Amino acid sequence: MSVPFSLRPRFFFSFILVGSLATRILVGAPPVLPAPQTQSDPTSATPAAFRQEAPSSASRVGADRAMGVDSPIPSLMAGEGDYILSSGDTLDLMVYREPDLGMRSKIARDGRVQLPLLGEVKVAGMSVREAQDHLRRLYDADYLVDPQIYLNISSYTQRKITVIGQVSRPGSYELQGNESLGILEAIGMAGGFTRIADTKNVVVKRRTGEKVETIKVNTKRLESPDGGSFQVLPGDILTVGESWY
Repeated sequence: MSVPFSLRPRFFFSFILVGSLATRILVGAPPVLPAPQTQSDPTSATPAAFRQEAPSSASRVGADRAMGVDSPIPSLMAGEGDYILSSGDTLDLMVYREPDLGMRSKIARDGRVQLPLLGEVKVAGMSVREAQDHLRRLYDADYLVDPQIYLNISSYTQRKITVIGQVSRPGSYELQGNESLGILEAIGMAGGFTRIADTKNVVVKRRTGEKVETIKVNTKRLESPDGGSFQVLPGDILTVGESWY
């Protein structure tokens, strides 16, 4: 039977394709099939400059902390809570999860400080720890539920300590800036120990509220790597004893 001329090219191509497939099957080679059509990911076609990824939970927490929303309230440094507040001291107030209540305020001559919601509150004559507890009770009574309050002294009205006894240059010394000072550094300001100083017996007099506290410090132990530290506060009086042997 003859094939019409108009169908010969198509018939000839089909004959070749079938013959090719039969040949590959006979020799054991897998037939070559057309590649399947896949649907592209619509996001892959979006330019990187226009993609917007939702922030991860970790990044959101980091952003909240940067804004001070979830930042934990720091604890008072050793000795810092015993400092007695007086007129002229400047305080920083921080309230956990209440950033709008945070502020800096200077204690007036009458011993009062202006605070958010509370108005004027007398804090002069209290230690930092006592004032912190007092403010917590005031906020808890009328405004907040179990508030966490932190007070920090940003500047002191007086920054003097007195070092007497067995040191090379006894006297009163002005503390620079608002950084805390270790007891060994304070003794260094007074020229250091004399050769007959009892470094295990340094007495610190510190006023706390209505009373004067006496603290005995073994500075010899502080010199070791794991000996800890002792911070002096403005108004402290340090007396270095004399060694009898």
